[in-house]
Amino acid sequence: MSISDKDCQRFFRAGILTLKHGTALLQNLLDFKLQQMHLSLRELLYLHRHDLFHSWYKNGCCTCPTAKPSYFSGHLIKSQYEDLFELTKTPNRVCQHVKTSLHGICSCRYEVRKDVHTRSLDIPVSSTLLLNLDDFRYDDASIEAIWELRRLRNEIIDLGSEMCLIEEKFQLFWNRLVSSVGSIAALTSADSQDQTTEQIRSLRDDPLHLYSAMTVVRTISHGNQRELSFLQDLQDVMGMQSNKRQGEVLAMLELGLELFSSTLSQSNLALKELQNCKFLLYGGNFTGLAKNLSSPWMKKLLKARLQVHEQTEIWREMLWSSDPLKSKVSQTLSFKSCGENVKLSNDRRCAAWNFIESDGVTFSNRPMDHLEQVTLDVTGSGEVAIGAIESDPVVQSRRLSSFSTCPDLKTAVIVKTYDSSYQVKISRDSDLLIVFCDDQRYVMEVDQKKKPWLVFNLRFGDLQIELESEAHFPMKFHETMGTNVQSVGGTKRLLRLKHVNLRSTCRLSRRLRNGEEVLLNVCQEKPVDVRTIPCYLSLGISADGLQNGSLHEDQPFISASRSWLFRKRYDQSLCSGKVRISVTRRGVLKLVCPQGMTETVQLSNTEQKMGVAVVFELFRTELDIVSYKIRG
Repeated sequence: MSISDKDCQRFFRAGILTLKHGTALLQNLLDFKLQQMHLSLRELLYLHRHDLFHSWYKNGCCTCPTAKPSYFSGHLIKSQYEDLFELTKTPNRVCQHVKTSLHGICSCRYEVRKDVHTRSLDIPVSSTLLLNLDDFRYDDASIEAIWELRRLRNEIIDLGSEMCLIEEKFQLFWNRLVSSVGSIAALTSADSQDQTTEQIRSLRDDPLHLYSAMTVVRTISHGNQRELSFLQDLQDVMGMQSNKRQGEVLAMLELGLELFSSTLSQSNLALKELQNCKFLLYGGNFTGLAKNLSSPWMKKLLKARLQVHEQTEIWREMLWSSDPLKSKVSQTLSFKSCGENVKLSNDRRCAAWNFIESDGVTFSNRPMDHLEQVTLDVTGSGEVAIGAIESDPVVQSRRLSSFSTCPDLKTAVIVKTYDSSYQVKISRDSDLLIVFCDDQRYVMEVDQKKKPWLVFNLRFGDLQIELESEAHFPMKFHETMGTNVQSVGGTKRLLRLKHVNLRSTCRLSRRLRNGEEVLLNVCQEKPVDVRTIPCYLSLGISADGLQNGSLHEDQPFISASRSWLFRKRYDQSLCSGKVRISVTRRGVLKLVCPQGMTETVQLSNTEQKMGVAVVFELFRTELDIVSYKIRG
């Protein structure tokens, strides 16, 4: 069967609307709700980290008010939870919950991931947040629309074993899907609803886009692999118990019931046995549970998921081999920019991080009084200039676009930070403005008769600044601010840039195949000013469909559905020297790092046929292709 087959095209049209546009709709809805609440995703996850911990781990933890855990109404599996949180190296002795400490797993040991982003969340994770957190409120019809999209997503993955939909089933599926995505789109804005309507029309009537079909295959493969993994774990539930993982079993059974109730009839033996497994678990009968989970009905479920895996591998190879932009082995190789912050030169054989000023300016909401003191917490990566101006900021509002060149602006200090935090203390003593930062004292003279307004110029990066004041009328940020600055949380005390200028992505112009080798030179960009923020280089090598479309995201390394053969980050000390990437004639991918360390991985037959894509993320770094060889 090929993509030109009508039944096959119906499947991909339904899959694109479900897995591509449906995912984007839930991500947009989550962003919309967070904006209304004046919260970031990281802040929301921090507020609910205990409840979310128990969405996959049902044993008690040190945060639970009693010996019994606080159960969360939704459920995730561990790999989905780890899209949101990461395990820290906090010693177990810090945890006061003795039983959980012995297991080494507790909610206090997980922190919100620094790189978590709504665009990296798939349908199960984003819908779990939207449906179960108390911060979000919907009517019954909207709740049902989100649940329906979850069910349709499960059905599409189950249909991955065949990759086809006959006309009758397609019409039923399509009608349910259109109703669901239309209701979800209406929750955000009229524009979103109009855009969704146009996407539905386009998918029904226009020719099928190859790269959208690739997205469906990749997403099915990723979701199915996770579900196959937890079914395999359940089949070896005694091994989970011996490895102190029994706290995960209940969430897995609940998720299994949801997944298969979407695709199997209610009278199906598997659904009845999964429900029976829950009763055995509640009764503490692990021996009976293990026996039940190794029965033929479980083997049948595993076999169905293995068939989905085999079918996605076949279609991955088929679609990628038909890529019209696929290059054959040639004597040339170059870079292709995927972000505006990359500058290519030397016949596209040199790629360099391209600094673009993306600043934003704001002020204090009132002038600073004599002997007043405020504290500014700066976190993230980037820089912020702190200064003063002796006139009302409202008068300056028309000059914000070129405020850094304003002659009335007095700059006291420029704070530079890189994945860290700084605390800046600012005080006024008569005609002096005193700033303490990084154990240094900076003094700026001000007119004693004029009260100075503080100025904050976020110059670039993803940093955040938070203003703390102990005054009777605490100082906040002014309502007058640049278009690239936004207040977070609704209190006018936390600020960040709307559009950051930090990451810059590029890739090799085509995939590498057996017998090819490329040698790259990595060097740190020479600063054109006094900024001394460290540089870094991230490198990813994948056999996924990165040739076009999906890689044109500006931040491909945060994608939840990406599968990497190698994923490396070279910081300041390693960000200089040679990087050698090669694929031997026998399909061994070899990576030699700047300090000479060598790593290898054997490519599968499918991966060898597709070739490997090489992606880079630059920050104050320059890459040169030194040599390219085709070995016999």
